[in-house]
Amino acid sequence: MSKETDSLLTQGLAVGYARTQKPDVVNRDGFIGASNDFVTPDGGKYHDEWFANDNGGGQELVQTGEESATRLYGGGVISVGELEKLPITVGDVIQRLVTSVRQLAGKTRLHESCTLTLPDGWKYDYEILKRSKEVPLTIGYESITYHGREVFAHGHIISPIK
Repeated sequence: MSKETDSLLTQGLAVGYARTQKPDVVNRDGFIGASNDFVTPDGGKYHDEWFANDNGGGQELVQTGEESATRLYGGGVISVGELEKLPITVGDVIQRLVTSVRQLAGKTRLHESCTLTLPDGWKYDYEILKRSKEVPLTIGYESITYHGREVFAHGHIISPIK
């Protein structure tokens, strides 16, 4: 994958999931989800569709010039009952995720591991599980812990589209 497609994945994520643009409702054969689109001044395209509230998944698609790529993701937050024992909410967890994605920008959800320690016992990690040398594929694991307890996890698969 190129720096351009990686950059567009980061830019699109900032506009979409990091909540600077209100998502559209999408209906994929009866499955109701949300989507965001972003176009760069030079014509790069980003599209994200997700089917999740607390848990689920989605797919990001990018195109820059002749190159296209995808990033698939799935996972979510532990049960509300478990969160109440801590005591935190789904909103608390998602806010830490949005904060982490914003602060780490192009350092996360791509091809390198990274960590961000947040105040009050929160921590964000993105770990590369596998980066194939033969096939253009990266598999990552994103998590948020609260006082050492995992409260959120996403798996990520990144690949060019050819």
